[in-house]
Amino acid sequence: MYGVARVTARQALGVLADDGLIERVQGKGTFVASGAPERKIIQLDSDWHNFLKMLDGNLPEPLVVDPDSAPPRLGPSEGRPAPSYRYMRRVHRASAQPYCVIDVYLAQHVYAQAPAAFDTQMVIPLLGKVCGSKLQKMSQSFRIMAADLTVARWLDLPVGAPVGEVRRVITDQDGIVLYLGIGQYRGDLVVFNTTLEVPRE
Repeated sequence: MYGVARVTARQALGVLADDGLIERVQGKGTFVASGAPERKIIQLDSDWHNFLKMLDGNLPEPLVVDPDSAPPRLGPSEGRPAPSYRYMRRVHRASAQPYCVIDVYLAQHVYAQAPAAFDTQMVIPLLGKVCGSKLQKMSQSFRIMAADLTVARWLDLPVGAPVGEVRRVITDQDGIVLYLGIGQYRGDLVVFNTTLEVPRE
């Protein structure tokens, strides 16, 4: 009817079964799954506490590490670089679903305070615990772009699918950039929230 070979139809059904979207019952047939797996929506808030809450329970998967990276390129208003950084490329997952490929630059003197933890945990919540009141601010910028081959592969997307790139900078009280993260997020799993106070006249 649709001009598709049987083997292609079987392969498509196999993919749907692997994703938990259909159920195969021997002797009865193939059915739409009653409880399709729930996907967690990532809320990227501009509020620090809500942002940390969103990261709770998420897991990083390391891809690349450079233990002594040169300082990243910073914009004029982002802050001053630390002498050296640890570079980490990671995939972030929520409920086993990959939602972000991120390049992280973490100041070496901060990393040295909890190296094993920074290697295995989400960096920003741990940064808050390690540096505490020394942190001054976090700034974020957001743009829409197309997934390249590498990002598409890690996020299980078609090449060219829309992704949201978030550039996140955290500085200390002296204006030193302790953290720079450039993450590419799945467009279908991320909501970017911000609140602007309306001035009263």
